[in-house]
Amino acid sequence: MNLHLNGDSSARISTHTNELIARSGILIFVWVLVTITWLLNIDRLLEFFVAIFNPCSDNCLNLYNPEKWSELRWIIAGFLSLICMIPIINLQIWSFSKPGLTTSEKKMLRLILILAPLLFLLTSYLTIAELLPKFYSIGHDIHTDYGFVAKYDAVSLIYFAMTILWIQTLVIVSSSVMICGGLTGNLDSSNANWWRWRVYSFTSLVSILSHYDKTTNGLLITLLTILVVELISRPWTSKKPKYDVVLQNSFTTDGEVISTINLLCGCTDGYFPGEDQCLSIPNVCKNITSQEDFIKILVDKKPHRVKIYRCNNTSVWNNLSNISHDLEITINSDNSAA
Repeated sequence: MNLHLNGDSSARISTHTNELIARSGILIFVWVLVTITWLLNIDRLLEFFVAIFNPCSDNCLNLYNPEKWSELRWIIAGFLSLICMIPIINLQIWSFSKPGLTTSEKKMLRLILILAPLLFLLTSYLTIAELLPKFYSIGHDIHTDYGFVAKYDAVSLIYFAMTILWIQTLVIVSSSVMICGGLTGNLDSSNANWWRWRVYSFTSLVSILSHYDKTTNGLLITLLTILVVELISRPWTSKKPKYDVVLQNSFTTDGEVISTINLLCGCTDGYFPGEDQCLSIPNVCKNITSQEDFIKILVDKKPHRVKIYRCNNTSVWNNLSNISHDLEITINSDNSAA
């Protein structure tokens, strides 16, 4: 079902595509500039982190893979530049997406753009500055107790920290999308699989591409990432839907199945089939949020017909007929049966 809402832009797809390419080009250009800036100062930063992660006080740290160290310098510089660009990235995402979103979807996107960066900064500090140095120190004490002469590779220490940080980023972004979708009413048990398919597919793609050189570990990391996100978002993926929608199916003379939704508005008196046969959305003709909820139901269920009961506002349903030409809408058609 193709819907064109009143607030949607009438611009062609090519116009939106050109806008997306232009905004992406601006972000890439700024990213390159910020990455170069970080790259000029990355050695001092790496020296600081090596000092934090160094688990021993004597000379037990060495550089065994100089080429990997150069690669890490570029990766960390690019990652740090992305962190610095979060406000610009969020602004571009909001400006591009806002015209095509409903009220609840706008709330969801705002919440994601605020919640995800805050959670990332908080968890990153706890992981990098607090937990990893302690774990490295505990591991070194275990090696010493065994009588080993421990020698550590600086590349391995930094690379492991970057891997943890990247996995953490994927979990935070994916969980934020699922949680914010549930908090704003866009995610529940009725459409949980729709959300899982899109969020988990994107997360899996990015995770596997990030660990392309470690096939087995990359697949395991991806599965664990999805499992953690699923456990975090479980309260919302199992939440009862806001509306209990029942489609009534009938057959035409040609044997074609026709699905119908009976909608009870209730803004006026009159006949209606019964509460067990109707989707009740009180005063839907006057409430914009309720109208957007009903449009989401139409997109999800894709009925052929909608019968409106107890409603005296025909203009709203005329607009709905205009934005969806495949939908047959009747208003108070069964009043004579009362």
